[in-house]
Amino acid sequence: MHPGDSKRFQTDQTMPIDNLNPVRRRLLKSLSIGLFSQGLGELLTWQQIAAAAERRQARNVLVIYEEGGISQMDSWDPKPDAPVDHRSPFAPIATSVPGTHFSSLMPQVAQHAHRLSVVRSMTSTRVAGHIEGCLEFMKGYRFDSPLFQGSDLRSHRFPDIGSVVTEQLGSERPELPDYILCPGANLPNHVGNAGFLHKSRAPWKLGTRSLGEDVAAPGWHVKSLDPLPGLDHTRLSQRETLLKGLDTGESARTAVGTSFQRNYEHAFDLLTSPQVQRAFSFETEKPETLDRYGRDHRGMCYLLGRKLIEADVRFVTVTVIQPAQLVGRLNNGEPKGAFLNWDHHEGIYRNGPCGGPQAMNNGERYGLPHPVMMPSLDRSLSALLEDLDQRGLLAETLVCFITEMGRTPRLNKWQGRDHWARAMSIAFAGAGVPGGQVIGATDREAGDVISHPYTPYDYAETIYRKLGIDTDQRLKMSDGLPVAYSDGGRPMTELFV
Repeated sequence: MHPGDSKRFQTDQTMPIDNLNPVRRRLLKSLSIGLFSQGLGELLTWQQIAAAAERRQARNVLVIYEEGGISQMDSWDPKPDAPVDHRSPFAPIATSVPGTHFSSLMPQVAQHAHRLSVVRSMTSTRVAGHIEGCLEFMKGYRFDSPLFQGSDLRSHRFPDIGSVVTEQLGSERPELPDYILCPGANLPNHVGNAGFLHKSRAPWKLGTRSLGEDVAAPGWHVKSLDPLPGLDHTRLSQRETLLKGLDTGESARTAVGTSFQRNYEHAFDLLTSPQVQRAFSFETEKPETLDRYGRDHRGMCYLLGRKLIEADVRFVTVTVIQPAQLVGRLNNGEPKGAFLNWDHHEGIYRNGPCGGPQAMNNGERYGLPHPVMMPSLDRSLSALLEDLDQRGLLAETLVCFITEMGRTPRLNKWQGRDHWARAMSIAFAGAGVPGGQVIGATDREAGDVISHPYTPYDYAETIYRKLGIDTDQRLKMSDGLPVAYSDGGRPMTELFV
């Protein structure tokens, strides 16, 4: 059904659950065992949720967020006719869709164009800043929304899209959190939160360092799953048995007692479940799978995203910042340090120092300019699309490829491209997204949108509608104030069939 269709379905409350379709049956069973949070009845009725689930196209969401601002003309929107002094040195190449061209830096992804809908007409925040752009894509609200402004951008009070999704739809794998940032790095770590929702809806951030950690390093694991010293699995099991023996009194049968018991059970499952351990272990993967994704940090991050989707985590966001040791340097802020995201103000095409402002502040990105970084993205993203499809996961997984902004259409004096929010590109696949299409267009230099403009607020609405969430309804804040799901967004209708 088209997301704008206002027709309402009616639920026959006398119909046995086993006679319902599988999506609705799973949902009502989830409701019956209490996976939804307290107060959900104030947001949507069971009938409305079930009706939304019947028409949803996505079951899970996998967001690939490449931080720093990827150059649109060096990825999805090549501009061979731009002024010669400013055009990319990398020419367009044909894709698997006749008439559609991507940058020659993406030859493997180009062979998956038939699976992709590329939106070339995105406009981001009115302030071309990293944290502002990231926040708006994470939440679907303006960074400076008067209603949700906090003391700073890190305390914005609207919940993440992932938090809202899991509040509405719950989980089909209760031993794992519903919303995970893997591994969690920098900007999403800073701005990701549950806002006015209960803190249990906050993202689980797997990483332990703000700038990320090397997921490809030998022995990498989720450190928050390590038991405390002296507390092995045997002692955990003994404590679980003891707890169950205590939870027989009348107080344990109250709503609060039941909630505490459920939280304890969840914690035990998280620490002891073999399924959880498998979801975070690369040892279960075939060598050819590891090779296809790439045995580096980006490859393992993308593969971890697939593993969590396969484990039925509802909403997964993969964030990638290459570890500085990849180019034999120290971290950002240290002498000759490196911060290896896509923020190439200097030498965007040159693998060497350029002596610009970043270099003067010990933050130059040289070592991994766009043409050095793009092949690993090309490899890992194409592997992800292939893998999801071959495992039968792509049909029900909405894959969103985003970055927080584009780059300036003109090169600066240090041969880099600066922040640019007026035009950028993102891409979608799976969950009924029509493949092989390009949505919108930019001008000759990829500097301004000239047709079908879309925003991060529209991106948020699209995700909600794909999941069958009825955004004609309203969320309610803790004081009862009803608020919209996004900041005036509208679904990208081209992504629905």
